[in-house]
Amino acid sequence: MLLTAVLVIVALGLGFLLGRRGAPGAPAGDAGAEPTGAPAGLVDSHEGRVLDVIPLGIVVADENGGTVYRNTTADALVDSWVDGVVGRLVVERLVAAAAGGSSSEQVRTPGSSSHILQVVARPLQSDDGSVGVVGAVVILEDITERSRQESVRRDFVANVSHELKTPIGALSLLAETLAAETDPDVVGRLSARIETESQRVGSIIEDLLDLSRIEGESPDRVELLDLAGLAAQVVERVLPIAEQRGIGIRLEVGSGAHLEASRNQMVSMMRNLVENAVKYSDDGGKVTVGLGSDDDGVRFEVADEGIGVPERDIERVFERFYRVDRARTRETGGTGLGLSIVRNVVHAHGGRVDLSSTEGSGTTVLVRLPAGAAVA
Repeated sequence: MLLTAVLVIVALGLGFLLGRRGAPGAPAGDAGAEPTGAPAGLVDSHEGRVLDVIPLGIVVADENGGTVYRNTTADALVDSWVDGVVGRLVVERLVAAAAGGSSSEQVRTPGSSSHILQVVARPLQSDDGSVGVVGAVVILEDITERSRQESVRRDFVANVSHELKTPIGALSLLAETLAAETDPDVVGRLSARIETESQRVGSIIEDLLDLSRIEGESPDRVELLDLAGLAAQVVERVLPIAEQRGIGIRLEVGSGAHLEASRNQMVSMMRNLVENAVKYSDDGGKVTVGLGSDDDGVRFEVADEGIGVPERDIERVFERFYRVDRARTRETGGTGLGLSIVRNVVHAHGGRVDLSSTEGSGTTVLVRLPAGAAVA
């Protein structure tokens, strides 16, 4: 771990310097955050330059807790060394560590652009151990992104558990009821329900596997694709579902829509957008699928005349398992992962996806993929 490695480097290098500084007759710094005399030659030394490029804040104190060195990252991470929340905490932890104590904690910086910092304080021993504690070090690490990812991961696991628990629970109950049933009509209805719930579980697992492959694995083989042909195949596949509800799908294709991309991922992106448009359209509605190209690349657009998305939900529709209308999603068998898959495919190909919607009037999703895109 980077933090452990840095602690070792600091302990070996600065411990030696502080050990020399702590020799009899050496001046001692006062407790505080302003450097009171950095170890001789440290700031301009090779070691000092190395510490300045490490992506962690490093603050070193002498045996009295007085600050003798801090790198540029520490200055960037700390709100104020005089009266800031993090600055005061660092000073307190340096004094405590210089007295032999150790600590590790997280603190959130104030302000609108708040960050989460891991603050680790350790005492420093002299190089040969003869002097004992000769100073202290505080390591500051910005863990904002890591905390966000951990939160997303926890939410994802909780959501997966919830999404699978519902149909699996239904399957168990249906199977138990079916085992005790003798009426052929009831048996037929229960069997149909079991098939529906089984398909729902299968769809969730399939979408999770798709999402996992897109996010965490090497991309599929990239090849020059005729996107018009792929779009036609996707529409043909979704059309029977649409026709059951009287929904028409119109495909408008321009010329020159070719792209170097992953075939499987392009099909997945198109299919999810078209299926989503059909699912959230009213019976008898219309879905328009447009494809074209220009000097900037390829445009793929899907528009429906369905229920639309409330303005408050537009920023969240690409999140995993987020649903605007849960009742309709259950009715249509949606997994809540379709738009998340779309976003990941588009980003993997260096593109962007935009959604515009008016509640009660319909939704349009526009995908732009750059010319000559290759999977990242």
